Amino acid sequence: MSSRELVCIIDPIHPLGMERMANAHDIIAPANWQDDPRLAETSVIVIRTSPLGPEVFGRMPRLKAIVKHGAGVDNIDIPAATARGVLVANTPGGNNSTAVAEGAVSMMLALLRRTREMDTLVRGNRWDERWGVRLGDLTGARVGLIGFGRIARCVATICGAGFGAEVAAFDPMVADEDIRAAGVEPLPLAEILKRDVISIHTPLTEGTRNLIDTVELGLMAPHAILVNCSRGGIVNEAALAEALKTGQIAATGIDVFDAEPPSPDNPLFALPNCLLSPHVAGVTEAGMRDMALNVARVVDLVSLGERPDTLLNPEIFA
Repeated sequence: MSSRELVCIIDPIHPLGMERMANAHDIIAPANWQDDPRLAETSVIVIRTSPLGPEVFGRMPRLKAIVKHGAGVDNIDIPAATARGVLVANTPGGNNSTAVAEGAVSMMLALLRRTREMDTLVRGNRWDERWGVRLGDLTGARVGLIGFGRIARCVATICGAGFGAEVAAFDPMVADEDIRAAGVEPLPLAEILKRDVISIHTPLTEGTRNLIDTVELGLMAPHAILVNCSRGGIVNEAALAEALKTGQIAATGIDVFDAEPPSPDNPLFALPNCLLSPHVAGVTEAGMRDMALNVARVVDLVSLGERPDTLLNPEIFA
């Protein structure tokens, strides 16, 4: 039989997910959650992007599960949760994957078409400067994907089937034959970095931190653009700023930062060939609704004593 859980929702989620959980469970809402007198009774945490470690869940002796709204779990101390016997599950896929993929492609197009600069020409009464402008094309471009999970596969489909781009991918965790089966060419990272458009779609781990640094940026062509809608910390921001300043690469689109929110003195802020976004690639109506409902479904499974399909630390049941 199911039981009512006390669910502490640390970050705001879509109202439909809140409503679904409130119908079956007791809720600690995101507003002033730390001051709620029931906090120590929490049995499930729902988290989006806030850091979550034992300094928070150590105050919850009855905690059974942490449910991540979304796919990336670099903000959760999973080893500490595992040591306490707390299961951790995420909610990847669905409309979240397509939303982030569309966000990445929209950044590609904005950079290639120099959308912000063209808007500035019109507003600044610089109309005739258009004759000196040559915009880029995604159609027929050589696109390189770093990582080939759900989101990258959506990007590959949009770029390949939608724009006729020549898509290749690097992912040491995916077999070459599986990449080829998706109609994408597997290539080593050094070859991916020689492409016209590079888009990052890999989790942040110790192995991927600063994966794109001075050496890797040096392999890119002067006309190339780099898009990151994955996680901050994968690209060394100081090295990226220098590459943009010197013309080593043409432009970049960044939706994620090493520190969020980024510091006001972040070197990327001063660069005109850098398009910035506040970690919202997946924040569409459909994407947020879908993830929130998936979170509610996982909470229900926990309440029933079942293992979620997306359990990330199955060793707690060993």
